[in-house]
Amino acid sequence: MRELSRDTLIGRPWLELISESDRTLASAGLEAASTTPGIAQRVDIHLNILSNQEPVPVSCWICSPSEDANLRLACLDLRSESNLRQQLVNAQRTLEQDYWSNRRLEARYRRMLEMVAEGFIVIDDLSGRVLEANAIANTLLDLEEGVLVGRIFPVGLDTEGARALTELQREARSTTAVVQGRVTTGSGEALDAGVTCLRQGNETRLLLRLAATSDKIQNEGIGDASFQSSPDGILVTDDAGVVIAANSAYLDMAGIQDAEQATGRRADRWLGRSIVDLDVLIGNIQPDRPLQLFSSVLRTELGTRIDIELSAVQIERQGQSSILMFIRDVGRRIDAEHTTEVHLPRSIEQITGRVGRVPLKQLVRESTDVIEALCIEAALKLTQDNRAAAAELLGLSRQSLYTKLRRFDIGDSEDTVV
Repeated sequence: MRELSRDTLIGRPWLELISESDRTLASAGLEAASTTPGIAQRVDIHLNILSNQEPVPVSCWICSPSEDANLRLACLDLRSESNLRQQLVNAQRTLEQDYWSNRRLEARYRRMLEMVAEGFIVIDDLSGRVLEANAIANTLLDLEEGVLVGRIFPVGLDTEGARALTELQREARSTTAVVQGRVTTGSGEALDAGVTCLRQGNETRLLLRLAATSDKIQNEGIGDASFQSSPDGILVTDDAGVVIAANSAYLDMAGIQDAEQATGRRADRWLGRSIVDLDVLIGNIQPDRPLQLFSSVLRTELGTRIDIELSAVQIERQGQSSILMFIRDVGRRIDAEHTTEVHLPRSIEQITGRVGRVPLKQLVRESTDVIEALCIEAALKLTQDNRAAAAELLGLSRQSLYTKLRRFDIGDSEDTVV
């Protein structure tokens, strides 16, 4: 070792130069070399050369010649090898960090694809196969979810639509701009399409955007003027609950900025406390039996909830079945049965009418309270408002009865003994 001079080594015990944690291993190596002359013993240890420096890793060979009792020691400095290993570890950590960074970026990318209201498809230009596609693309092309990836595109388009898309792809390869056009699906529906070409190294990708045409959305309304100017929210969906069109009143009620943000998504993003409401609604709509006064909740984009009343009917337009929903905000409605004061529901019918707007646990508690209040009123009626007799009839103490009278606001609940 260059750090130790010859004079500083001569006369010192070798074990004093070794790190305390490795001295047992070094002693074992010395003993093995002494007992087996002529055979070299290898030990990997750390040497404390200077007190202000890190221990130096070395590989030592210890041998005892058979002709004398002296031990021969040879050491190889492993610092260069240790530095190389540390560099490999650092490189591995950097690769892992890059890997997880790419994973998080890919997760955000896929989440954003599923959030947009337009269909996006990534196509390998060489093979023509679909590499990626979001759920809206499958819906617009009338395909089952997940069937696009891996198939050769175009798929789901008619002959004229496939020809138009091929022309858009050919034009996109010769420019860096987005080439706009229109294609038609196998069911005859027109879609706005945009194609751009992306070259990365030796790979070429075609990025395809599909969106429902603006005239399709307008034609689904019941007359443009009446559809958009209606004071109640109007929502048009297909049989699966995917939004086809929405009027301005519904967009304002749900806090949606643009109609394109609503189209192509299932209506249960906003309607109902969960997806159950929309499934129940669709399951109860028949061509000859519209759904009326369905109580539910509208979840807005701002995170608030609005009590709504919904009526829906199934209609046939252009040979396809769709559902027309009329949505009204009833959160501020006041009628004869509901005053501005806070009271319990007065009948089981009122409780069941709140299903879908109030959690089941709260409904069960309210049902218990309603039954208890009705029983107390019946007991007071039977005893001609004799509180003591009513308490005995109900199996309660008079104090408990007075407490319940105050709780349910029944009659004159003063603590007077009859």
